[in-house]
Amino acid sequence: MSDSQATSKNDVIIDNFATETLSSSIKALNAQVALVNGVFPTSALKISFKTNTLRSGISIKPQSPWQIENLVNYAFKFDVKNTGNNPVMLTADVTGANGQTQRRSIGLDVGETAKAYFDLAGFGLDADFGMRDLPPSFKSDERKMIVRGGKKTIDFSQVFSVKLYTETQINANEVVVDNLRIASTGEPNTEFLTKIVDKFGQRADIDFPLKVKSESELRKIAAKELKELSEMQPWPERSQFGGWKQGPKLAATGYFRTEKVGDKWAMVDPEGYLYFSTGIANARMSNTSTFTGIDYKDDSVRYIDPNDVTPEDSQGIGGDYREAQKTHYVSNATRRNMFEWLPDYDSDLAEHYGYRRKSHRGPIKHGEVYSFYQANLERRYGESSPRSYLEKWREVTLDRMQHWGFTSFGNWTDPMFYDNTQVPYFANGWIIGDFKKVSSGADFWGAMPDPFDPEFVRRAKVTTKVIAEEIKNSPWCVGVFIDNEMSWGGEGKPISRYGIVIDALSRNAQDSPTKAEFVRLLKNKYKSITQLSDTWQRDITSWQALADGVNYKKQQDYNQNMLADFSWLLEAYADEYFRVVKNAIKTYMPNHMYMGARFTSWNTSPEARWAAKKHVDVMSYNYYREGLDELTWGFLKDLDMPTIIGEFHFGSDDTGNPHPGIILASSQQGRAAMYKNYMATVIDNPTLVGAHWFQYIDSPITGRAHDGENYNVGFVTTTDIPYPPLVEAAQEVNRNLYQRRFGQ
Repeated sequence: MSDSQATSKNDVIIDNFATETLSSSIKALNAQVALVNGVFPTSALKISFKTNTLRSGISIKPQSPWQIENLVNYAFKFDVKNTGNNPVMLTADVTGANGQTQRRSIGLDVGETAKAYFDLAGFGLDADFGMRDLPPSFKSDERKMIVRGGKKTIDFSQVFSVKLYTETQINANEVVVDNLRIASTGEPNTEFLTKIVDKFGQRADIDFPLKVKSESELRKIAAKELKELSEMQPWPERSQFGGWKQGPKLAATGYFRTEKVGDKWAMVDPEGYLYFSTGIANARMSNTSTFTGIDYKDDSVRYIDPNDVTPEDSQGIGGDYREAQKTHYVSNATRRNMFEWLPDYDSDLAEHYGYRRKSHRGPIKHGEVYSFYQANLERRYGESSPRSYLEKWREVTLDRMQHWGFTSFGNWTDPMFYDNTQVPYFANGWIIGDFKKVSSGADFWGAMPDPFDPEFVRRAKVTTKVIAEEIKNSPWCVGVFIDNEMSWGGEGKPISRYGIVIDALSRNAQDSPTKAEFVRLLKNKYKSITQLSDTWQRDITSWQALADGVNYKKQQDYNQNMLADFSWLLEAYADEYFRVVKNAIKTYMPNHMYMGARFTSWNTSPEARWAAKKHVDVMSYNYYREGLDELTWGFLKDLDMPTIIGEFHFGSDDTGNPHPGIILASSQQGRAAMYKNYMATVIDNPTLVGAHWFQYIDSPITGRAHDGENYNVGFVTTTDIPYPPLVEAAQEVNRNLYQRRFGQ
């Protein structure tokens, strides 16, 4: 038996594929499976994944659950090799007691072999440290699988099933797996989170090629890049706005617009050239800060102006906290001990402290934050005048975008770029305020607005007016995104798809403008309450009873007539939301395109997109997969609207971020390869008019203050050093962009 297959007497063997035939407990899920030799020392299982399916892989479910005895800290483990022709993200589901399932994933480069493990029981697994995932708590040459969909507290003393699969593959691929087992992970290091961040915001306990060792080294790297940027040449086929100067020239309006050219949708730049938006989102300081584990007793720092139009996670870094800092205390010792260094309050780098008045999720609800990234900018460029390093950062970032071949910034561009005349950008805003809300039942980022509330209408105007004042009617503004990843309701059970309607129906019409509108619509459609009651097969005694509230949240026997009305009401709700926002944008920014609210693929009902079609200039989606597949995106043909991808990314754990990101690669080279594959599916889709990578800067290792994201998804590190493989991949894609999209 090989070292990789060595087992202890306490290990639980799931399958080592030692027999000539597959176990009856293994079921193929839209995949082909076969026993093979020659990959691992003994027989192993090859899984050939299919495209055009949501999931492809295997399921293993024994007749009775695997009992985990005599193991204290343990994991699901297996050996795996990517024998396909593309990088692959392999996901595992492990189901424990009460039918609860945890998901984890691993990214594998072409030809890569790994020993993977999926934590089931161990030190710190159930604790919330304000990070999406953690570094390993023990030393091992095995690869840790990364949490997907959030950590759960699950009893894995019994394991009922295991699945291994890929999701919506765009290219046929395959892996070989062997030695599936549940085995010990050894003795944990209870101090595994102590002093893991150095003074540059990097992982202190590991090395990687771009790691900076000193301030002089950081300045030397910066000087070299500045010289390269000063020598860059313009892209000859591009117009001043990044359009295709060598292509056909259409009507010029002085602003960006859309037009269908042949069978392909396109944007058109202010000079009339065909334009395709490739870019990077979130080029700003707002999400570079992390909680320090310190809070202030001074309550004044937590005051939030009810008239503010900027959400907490979009607030900048810095401010005068000198008085509040006198009241500082340790609010979370674990987080405080994660840092090797934080500056004294009277030191030069103390201006990079800030304060978050509230967080979206995590153990810290509010507290002091620090931006290592912003501090590193001061180290790189110095400070000849107050915050001059930010002006230098702005200049360098603009030059990088052009040098890397991007035609725009993406969403959440810092307003400091709004007056630039080098790189087009997208403006952004959120409609926040004290207006009524409804719930879809899956409100990850928060409850949904009530668009029939006059206060929502007013706040929409307030937000868009502020954006208009910031962009000053600039032709360099491509369009405006408002809100993001809202919970419109997804496919599946009625309570999932029509949660907004079902929730509104449960409310009193006196307190809910949406409910009042639904009652009005139903009264207009049905001649009497008896007709409505009979059609829905529900005992509704009067219109007043309907107005007072009918709660169907726990019911499942919705008839087709009822579901048809739910669909109609949901579209009416969505239509009002997009109508209100469109009217506000066109009132204050008539020359700029409305880019929608950046739908998700998993939480956007068809009713929402059909309502949006009536009002937006460009549909927008955030889509985190290896690329655009026909199964998920076939609806675009019927929708026939110009559409843009607002977010996608690929991350790795080889530079120290404990969580690579939503879609995983195994290395920086893997990120680059996956970027090119993804962009090819976007450029080749006749409906798509652009795609924006999320995000410009790596997340803090200890998690961004808003929600703990600690992803390696930047084009640049926390020390503001570009990742060469990713930059080269972007330049390759952008060099051939227009010829591939519009050439013959």
